[in-house]
Amino acid sequence: MENLFTEELLLNTRKNNMTIDQIVNLLTLLATVLAVYFAWRIGVRQNQINERALSISDFVEIFLMPQQVILQDQSNESKTFIKWNILIKNVSSYPIYLNNFTLNGIKQDIGSSAIPSNSDSWYAVPILEDVQKRGNFSLVVSFEDYLGQKYQTEGYGIFDGTSWQIKSKKRIKII
Repeated sequence: MENLFTEELLLNTRKNNMTIDQIVNLLTLLATVLAVYFAWRIGVRQNQINERALSISDFVEIFLMPQQVILQDQSNESKTFIKWNILIKNVSSYPIYLNNFTLNGIKQDIGSSAIPSNSDSWYAVPILEDVQKRGNFSLVVSFEDYLGQKYQTEGYGIFDGTSWQIKSKKRIKII
């Protein structure tokens, strides 16, 4: 009887060992599936972060700024004239190409003038004498990026007696 009991215990132990092996295999499979799932989720999230970082650094924008130009009279060196320009500065991460601008309703085509993506480059739009006397202006600038996508920025300026206060709207994409 004792021999039968030992054999039955041995048989049950073998059955339990097989069950334990199966549980270990199942847990290993489950851990592998979870690891693959989380690796996939991390990869998706990393791609989203990378796309966001690229979109932040890959943008198109211009700023409008006043520039005072002091001219000296050639016949009388003590006499000077003050003129003003509107500087169109490229703050994009790559060059832009100006197509035209409209100053107080008068459109001026400028071809495809490139403005590099460095802080020392700009395009100067002279503020004409009649505009300076009036003391305000509106400006619409049309430009495109290196991919040929077209944009437009609107701005306006008011002369406060000493300088031009220029405001501009965020550029809009033209379809």
